[in-house]
Amino acid sequence: MDETLATFLKQETPIETLQRTSHRFVPDFPTATVPESPAEFKLESQYFFKNKDIYINKHNRYAAYPKHSHDFMELNYIYSGECTEIIDGQKVHLKQHDILLIDIGSEHSIEPLGENDILINILFQNQNINLHWLEQMKSNRSILFDFLINNHTEAQKNFLLFQDNLPKLNNVIEQLLTEYYFPADFSDVIISHYLIILLTELMRNYDPSMVRDTNQIPNDLLNRIFAIIEKDYTTLTLTALAEKLSYTKNYLSNFIKAETQVTFTELLNKQKLLKAHLLISSTQRTIDDIIAEIGYTNKNYFYKEYKKAYHELPSETRKHKTDDTLL
Repeated sequence: MDETLATFLKQETPIETLQRTSHRFVPDFPTATVPESPAEFKLESQYFFKNKDIYINKHNRYAAYPKHSHDFMELNYIYSGECTEIIDGQKVHLKQHDILLIDIGSEHSIEPLGENDILINILFQNQNINLHWLEQMKSNRSILFDFLINNHTEAQKNFLLFQDNLPKLNNVIEQLLTEYYFPADFSDVIISHYLIILLTELMRNYDPSMVRDTNQIPNDLLNRIFAIIEKDYTTLTLTALAEKLSYTKNYLSNFIKAETQVTFTELLNKQKLLKAHLLISSTQRTIDDIIAEIGYTNKNYFYKEYKKAYHELPSETRKHKTDDTLL
């Protein structure tokens, strides 16, 4: 932990002094929307993003923050201590280094923070970045995510909670905070790149159980099938899968079709195409090398299946990949 940053964040702000002595909420931002009741209001983006794409602030301690919403996405990071929030009626308890992503339009309130509770708010205004975007990005890498997103019946969650204390994410956020609070040459550029890294790492660590509530998660056998396909897709056969799971080929074939509405071969091809699309759009490797790596022996068949899945040829994907950046 950067001691200079830690000392800075633990300093008491004027608003915190008022809240500590009065135990009452002191408004910290102007609002453009007149609230229907004193306990509810909307934070407008034009206040936060004057000449900048990202806004960071330390949440003021010692008083409850009323229910509010906003037209931008918010990331909460527990730098130290703990915090309890209520998001669209659901209570969520956060511990040190937990990360909470709150979607555009969600209503949430925050219970009073103690002296050692440091909550960091990171706001970014790109309207194209939301939880649906994150799900779609993940589904483009994983057949399990693709299955979950295309077969759900429940409403989408309005927040994601990352609680695994991921050191790489903690380091990125602390570097981001240091550049923001102690700016130097090119800090704005560095901050923008750190945000891209942060969102990409969150996408990498986005677990399938976070997509929907628990009754949407496949049963254990189907989960194991997805995991084996995602790991061994280049050489996997139905016979090998049956041997790994100690089931007959016929049973597994019928089970996969009943649970996913597609065949084993179709699932396998989907994973190969997902991997091919990732390599084509994120590397400069030749298409021939990629085809060989993902396990296709018939190039014409690969091109046909790729065009069917992505409505374009691999060369077209690579040509405009720079238009599909994160931000």
